[in-house]
Amino acid sequence: MSLSNAYILHRIKNGKVEYSPLFCVKLKVNNYKHYSFNAFNEIDDTTFGGAVKKQRIEKHMTIKQVANIVGISVDTLIRIEQNKYDLHNADKLKKLCNILDLDAQKICSPYQLFLLNNQGEQIKSCRQKHNLTQFEFANIFSVNKKTVSKWENNKSQITYEKWEIFNTLLETTYYL
Repeated sequence: MSLSNAYILHRIKNGKVEYSPLFCVKLKVNNYKHYSFNAFNEIDDTTFGGAVKKQRIEKHMTIKQVANIVGISVDTLIRIEQNKYDLHNADKLKKLCNILDLDAQKICSPYQLFLLNNQGEQIKSCRQKHNLTQFEFANIFSVNKKTVSKWENNKSQITYEKWEIFNTLLETTYYL
């Protein structure tokens, strides 16, 4: 029988080869890349993607394992780690931060933090602070009243583009 990944242990002592009564088989343990110390330290963990990648590697988790737990595709996680995609689903973002023990306050964008910190309460508070009805608030965003209601009840997520308008609105003290 021939095993390509089997090795017979031996040593050379006094010019003679001595064989061990045992042999070992080389097994593949993990299917993720092993990083050299320098390569690992060069990962920019000040970015969201870099922090995700560094923590995933430190926890000895594969991209596939993390993607499956979070509920995203492997391709999506690869793009996140390359800073080519921002995760904006609040539930999945929470899962990702939890399994990798990431501090969202340090690595998430302002929009991601907005989603994580109960967008509904923030939207409703802003609307009420400015004495606006849901209908009036909806007109500012070019959406209907039902959409605002869904945002306030966390039934749907405000898009990044609408959040930018909201952010500008927070800084404004009066409206037309």
